[in-house]
Parts: sequence; C-alpha cells; structure tokens
Amino acid sequence: MKMKNIFFIYNNVLSELYRCRIYNDLGQRFLPMLKMLIPFRYASIMRSEEQCNRFYLLDPLCLPAEFLEAERNYMRFADDDQTGWLSHCRQSTIFRESDLMTEQQRLSSPIYQKCYQKFDVYDSLEYGIVCNGRPLGTLSLFRGREDGPFTDDELFLLTSVGLHLNQQMDALVGKSRHQHTLDSYDLASIATKYGLTARETQLLELLTRFRNNHEIAESLQVRGSTLQKHFQNMFRKLGVTSRWEVMRLLFDLCQRG
Repeated sequence: MKMKNIFFIYNNVLSELYRCRIYNDLGQRFLPMLKMLIPFRYASIMRSEEQCNRFYLLDPLCLPAEFLEAERNYMRFADDDQTGWLSHCRQSTIFRESDLMTEQQRLSSPIYQKCYQKFDVYDSLEYGIVCNGRPLGTLSLFRGREDGPFTDDELFLLTSVGLHLNQQMDALVGKSRHQHTLDSYDLASIATKYGLTARETQLLELLTRFRNNHEIAESLQVRGSTLQKHFQNMFRKLGVTSRWEVMRLLFDLCQRG
C-alpha cells in the first residue's frame, strides 16, 4: 500500500511540474506537491545566469514564502558557500550537505550563520538542475534537526523527479530569459538616482540584456580601453565592483518596487 501511495504522489508531482507555464509556477505548483513526496521544512528553486564565464543564482522561489529572506541573503554571500560549485556542474548532481561536511562545519560556516541560522536549518538536500550540459539552477530542500535526515530512498526519488525537472526548467528558463530584459527595470529612475551619464545608462541597458564586452563595444562604438573606463565610472557610482553586483543591485531594486 505504501508503494502505491508513493507512486500516486510521484505521478501527481510530475503532473504539476508539467503544468507549469512560467518559471514562477515552479514555486506555486511544483514545490507544494514535491513536499508530499519528500517532506521538508523549507525549499527553494533558483535559476542560473552566466556572467563572465561564471554562473550565478538568481530569482529564488521559496516555500514557505518567508524563507525568501534566507535565499536573498544567500545571494549576497554566495561566494562563501563551500558547496557553491553545484551551480557550475555540467551534469545533474545531488547530495546531502551532511554527507560533505560535519555538523560543526555546517553550523559554524559563514553561510549558515548569515542565511540559515535564523530558520533553524540543520541539513539540506541539494540538486543541480542541468540540461544538455548547461547549468540551469538548483533545487534545495531543508530540514531541521528534529525532522530527521533525508533518506537514501528520498535521494533516489529526487533524482528521478530531477530528470523531468531538468527538461521543464530548460523550457521555462528559456521563456524567462527572453522576457528578462530592459522592461524589467526602470533604468531612467536608476540613472537619475545614481547620477549616471547617458553613455553609462546605455551601458547599463546593454548589461541587462546580457551582452558581452565585444557586443557592448560594437554597440557603443568605442574601443575596449574606453569601455573599461565607462565600466569603472558606472561601477563607482553604483557602489559595485562587478557585472554580477550590478545585476544583483537591479534585482534588489526591482524587488523593492
């Protein structure tokens, strides 16, 4: 009877996954059903974006909603994460954090103290979402100490669901990538707020369209050395030091409305 129930829930998880039409649906439809198959206290899905040959995690979808605070903090301190390599893997990877680090290492890490301590997280089950060798994001499930560890059977179930999540994430992120353009940001207001010149505003617009340096230089009709000067001036005014920090700033401003 137990196996029949698991099979029924598993089918419902996949059914809800394939009913998702936009990226945000994963948080509203898929995660609640996944919780019935693999119980967790908190969960998040984050998508990957490539910048300067590195992948960064953006747009966290969380269950429950208040856990968004933890994942927004994670985005700020992701460079401190000892398991951050997951978002760069070229093939799907799954692990329990407790299998990689001791309890003392986990609970004393900067990431835990800055992001997850407030929520009494004890262990996590991490899945790297990958399709055709391209990292697309991560799925993270969290439990408290009293919830008990994730079992080997649950790892197997998540691996099986992950085969479908890889394909669906590829379709949904593809749609989001085309929509995630200048229209998402009020660049005129940002330019005014930070005192950007017209040329620096053009540069910011091209960054939001994920153009590389060569494409930006051609669009602005400037040399590479001149482009670097524009970057430096814009970074200084925005109070950042990299493209990634620019995108994170825009994301935060967008979230504040």
